[in-house]
Amino acid sequence: MIYYNVEKNEDGIFLIEEHYNPKFLLKTETVFSQCNGYFGIRASYDSKVINENRGMFVAGLYNKAYENEVMELVNCPDIVEVQLIFNDEKFSIDTSELLEYKRALNVLTGELTIHLVCRLKNGLDVKIYSSRFASYHDRHLFCQNVKITPLNRDGELTIVSGINGQITNSGVSQFKQIGSRVYDKKYMSMMAYLTKDKLSMMNTCVMNPNYEKSPDFVLKRRSIYAKYKLSVKKNQEVSFTKYNYIKNSQEINSLNEEDKKRVLDTCIEKGYDVLLKEHRDVLINMWKYAKIDIKGTSLEEETAICFAQYHLFGMMPYEDMKLSVAAKGLTGEGYKGHVFWDTEIFILPFFLYTFPQKARHLLEFRYHGLAGARAKAIDYGYEGAMFPWEVARDGDEQTPLYAALNIHTGKANKVWSGIKEHHVTADIVYAMWKYYTYTNDERFMLDYGYQVIFEAAIFWYSRASYNEEKKQYEILDIIGPDEYTEHIDNNAYTNYMAYFCVKVAKKLANELKIKNLAVFEEMNRNLQLEIRLKQWNDFLDKIYLPIPNQDNIIPQDDTFLSKKVLDNIDYYKQCDEKQAILLDYSRDEVVDMQVLKQADVVMLLNLFPHLFSNEVIKENVIFYENRTIHDSSLSYCAHVQALANIGETDKAFKFFKKALEIDMNDNPSDSTDGIHSASLGGIWSSVILGFAGVSHGQNYIEISPKLPSNWEAMSFYMNIKGVYVKISISKEKIILECERQLDSAVNIKIYDKEYKLQDTLIHEVYTK
Repeated sequence: MIYYNVEKNEDGIFLIEEHYNPKFLLKTETVFSQCNGYFGIRASYDSKVINENRGMFVAGLYNKAYENEVMELVNCPDIVEVQLIFNDEKFSIDTSELLEYKRALNVLTGELTIHLVCRLKNGLDVKIYSSRFASYHDRHLFCQNVKITPLNRDGELTIVSGINGQITNSGVSQFKQIGSRVYDKKYMSMMAYLTKDKLSMMNTCVMNPNYEKSPDFVLKRRSIYAKYKLSVKKNQEVSFTKYNYIKNSQEINSLNEEDKKRVLDTCIEKGYDVLLKEHRDVLINMWKYAKIDIKGTSLEEETAICFAQYHLFGMMPYEDMKLSVAAKGLTGEGYKGHVFWDTEIFILPFFLYTFPQKARHLLEFRYHGLAGARAKAIDYGYEGAMFPWEVARDGDEQTPLYAALNIHTGKANKVWSGIKEHHVTADIVYAMWKYYTYTNDERFMLDYGYQVIFEAAIFWYSRASYNEEKKQYEILDIIGPDEYTEHIDNNAYTNYMAYFCVKVAKKLANELKIKNLAVFEEMNRNLQLEIRLKQWNDFLDKIYLPIPNQDNIIPQDDTFLSKKVLDNIDYYKQCDEKQAILLDYSRDEVVDMQVLKQADVVMLLNLFPHLFSNEVIKENVIFYENRTIHDSSLSYCAHVQALANIGETDKAFKFFKKALEIDMNDNPSDSTDGIHSASLGGIWSSVILGFAGVSHGQNYIEISPKLPSNWEAMSFYMNIKGVYVKISISKEKIILECERQLDSAVNIKIYDKEYKLQDTLIHEVYTK
């Protein structure tokens, strides 16, 4: 059930919190965050409240506080707080009587608004209205406006605003040094130094009515504030606008202090409303091509889909090709801001089909991490590139060695995913292949793709063990996507993905030898491709690929089907607290059960939908879902896509509704440390790759819609060969309309019929 109210009008689509509920404080800080790809700011109140967790996260700004810790995305100084003091009483929601309350996020514009009417202990009734946004027009800019009106009597108002550098990552101070100063009695500046990087922040404030004298500036430890004192009349509105400019270490030298002051002066000249319009105009153009219009869906469903895309926009590092998307985007400290396989498998498809250049950037990030992948392979005795399970800005492994306690021994459990969960290396190759076959971007392959794919295939050959008795290659002591099943042999997902990786490498190497011999010879000198091709042929001939048994079930691994079934698994499926099973059983005990944290074989069926018959897919989805707790946010959307692909739309839609609620549900403990980035990408995939039936292979695009019964029609855009194509699906026809004529015709498959698309294409009669 969605916790927030939803509303739609000519100004946008809104998520609304109608009542102040401290239990949902941290969750709503996450859900209502403002992010623009360069930085993200949690939706904390202007004035402090108890148990809040303020946060600003700048893309790529990582630090290791101590030698034995891992790199983490830094929680940066707070630029949002505004202290309001009325007649010597400091305002706080916690200590005031709330007469009116409304907090709303416009998911189409990213503007957050907070409306309060409060009665202070001193008897003053005051209306406070604030709004803020992280600009898409200038991604270094954060704007905040606060309007204060005393309602029942005159009073003395003090406003304190500045930059608070005392923020920590869960109690750990990341910044080694912070320097603050004031320029021209107008601009507050802070330079914050990490071990290697630094962050520059400057802000200035505008008071309306005009505040003619200079404010009092206060320099505190790691903080700087400006203090404004005013006498205000009953019903007199005081407006306070704050403009913040943020630069990370890679860009600081490109803009000196005088330049920053000029930028802020321009902001003052334009004002909040003009800057908001500039920001909105950029988003309007993005929404033109990203918005999915569905006839027959509910407003809650439409809002949830737009919410997913709003945060997908906000997590993409638009300006830096050496960054990627973290598991929590830029909304919280969860997973320490690390990048997982989530990005390539769950998030990248949205960008691939809608903004393919951005998908390219995400893949370039993996190329720049090759040094770390090679080092990890060597550390574990393998060849090639073995990509880490968790990475930060560079390519080094960042997975912590230990995590939660063993409930029986009281000792910390070892985190085996960083040591044994290797499918990420194949996931990256899968994403690169999907990008290449969709865009035909040969320049990408020459600069990045071939190198990564070949080295990944070299790793998989070295990772496999040859079983002399069975005359087959096997992948032993591994973890698949299901992280509750550790130290198993021949995980189906991993084996098939390794096979795919080597198959693609072989195909590309043979093609490269023909079409660009010079490049092939250079790579052959570095990677011994001629020798590798022989190894890859042998691997492809002999790798063990689990097939359906007599009951049509694909064994998840060699031993899964022989393990005991947990009788009360439904209890853990319905439990609000994630991973509650680990409170009753140790991880070692869970490993010996037919219990899944998340989709595993089902993920295999999604990535290779034509590999097995619809009957096999259906049987496996049902079988494994009965054993899946869905403790991972990645799980529901995987089941949606698998079921939709085989026409089981009613079953798919039940999982879809659960996927929509993952961040917006009525569980106050969920999402407190950041949004579920991959799940949001999975929502988009459920709609487009699932219900709309979009997929592609080499030299063709397929559209095979299977709309839910309550959806009458839908339309959306895809970027095909640099041209945006509007795809309209109804029960009568499917129409593809190009914004401009394609340079060359594209092969389109609609169900079993093949077409050539260059301008407009109409497929009559949509069969349900």
